[in-house]
Amino acid sequence: MTDFLKNERSHFLSQFENSLDQYLAGHFANPQKKHKLVLESMQYSLKSNGKRFRPLLSYLVFSLWSKDFSKIKSWCLALEFIHTYSLIHDDLPCMDNDDYRRGVLTNHKVYGDDVALLAGDSLISEAFKVIADDANLKPNVQVKLIQLLASKIGPEGMVTGQVLDMKVNDKITEDELKYIHILKTGYLIQTAAVGAGHILELGEKEIFLISEFALNLGLSFQIKDDLLDHNSADQDFKSYVYILGLERTKKELELYTAKTLQQLKELKSSDAQALVDLIQYNVARTS
Repeated sequence: MTDFLKNERSHFLSQFENSLDQYLAGHFANPQKKHKLVLESMQYSLKSNGKRFRPLLSYLVFSLWSKDFSKIKSWCLALEFIHTYSLIHDDLPCMDNDDYRRGVLTNHKVYGDDVALLAGDSLISEAFKVIADDANLKPNVQVKLIQLLASKIGPEGMVTGQVLDMKVNDKITEDELKYIHILKTGYLIQTAAVGAGHILELGEKEIFLISEFALNLGLSFQIKDDLLDHNSADQDFKSYVYILGLERTKKELELYTAKTLQQLKELKSSDAQALVDLIQYNVARTS
């Protein structure tokens, strides 16, 4: 990661974490509230050393035109709420049945399956509430953000991606794998970037370029993950390396990287260095 990207990320995180702490403090203001247990469960996963990649991407896209974090704060929080809910649910015994995430016990191992499930459900509703409550957003923008988020995380997006991921067998094709990754991972990454465009009230051309750029970025991150997992215990048949082989997978990463750089260039922004660095960081990362 370049020093420039590190500085941009550090600047973003200082604002984001402060906003998250304020949000949590508001909910915990009254310790007598009967929903304290579910709040603690939500907080446990929200504060468990996440990379904040989706809100960071949204902020970096937003920064191409504006540096006013207050206008995108609630959107960044909503993205992290949705991502965190998906991780809590993915870890449950009925899904991936994982005991650890990010080096600590998964939510259900600490709070039980029932509370973890409901904490995830609560984070979904909080994501929409934080957008609807934001006085910095115009009403028409709030509606666009809510529609966008809802369309990409439900049966036409992330939920179906998870269903397909659980039900697929080892005869999976490249097209089927790509479709699962788009639904399960790519759509929320795409949504993060497109939402920034809606907050900025950009035109259709800019929104389209941002949408294509972010979706290809999401796929390139997934391909890189598969390459990093090559020959590890985590590598299974639901990977590009398993289907395409190592060398073809490397070529796919080169292809998607070139696409994202070209689409970013077409936005004609003079302040896109952090996003260029993010794309190149993905190619070079070792974890």
